Amino acid sequence: MDPELAEPATSRRAWLGAAGAAGLVGAAALLLSERPVGAAPSTPTASDTELLAAAQALELTAHDLYQLAIAAGVDDPTGVIGVMATNHRAYAEAIAGITGVSADSRNEAVYSSLESGFDTSDLEQFAAAGVELENAAVATHTELLGEYESAAAVNLAGSIIVVEARHATVLGDMLGEDPEALVGATGSPVSTTEASA
Repeated sequence: MDPELAEPATSRRAWLGAAGAAGLVGAAALLLSERPVGAAPSTPTASDTELLAAAQALELTAHDLYQLAIAAGVDDPTGVIGVMATNHRAYAEAIAGITGVSADSRNEAVYSSLESGFDTSDLEQFAAAGVELENAAVATHTELLGEYESAAAVNLAGSIIVVEARHATVLGDMLGEDPEALVGATGSPVSTTEASA
């Protein structure tokens, strides 16, 4: 690699990655300060499994919405939309792996509410719908993070939050939004009862 061509460490991506990581560390510190270290079970509890099933349904919904956009012919020359779809599917399968809940049921209410934004070949319409979806997913996982009892659920949710916040940033960039304005952007969480519908 030519050192003169390397992107400086102060790039937008590096800055956004650091901001996202700092937020996650803060959330984890808050959780750990409220619970004795030895008190958290290592595997998901029954309560965690119920909450994770709702999160899993949301992840499958996101996967299916991205697949819908790809099928509708949205322009994806870099393949980033396909990668986002794959990430959501992988998270649903990761949840299945720690809970034993089969990854086969999406959230129909959320899918129906966002379907028209994804069933398009228009990149701006798709990206706007994607930002809404990713911000809602981040808000949902962040809300659930405080309800999980096990270390496995907290760790998995933390890894999902970081990547989905980056998804929102990439989609916002597709819309021409200022990346610095996207840091800390929030969405409305999907209720856990709605997410498992």
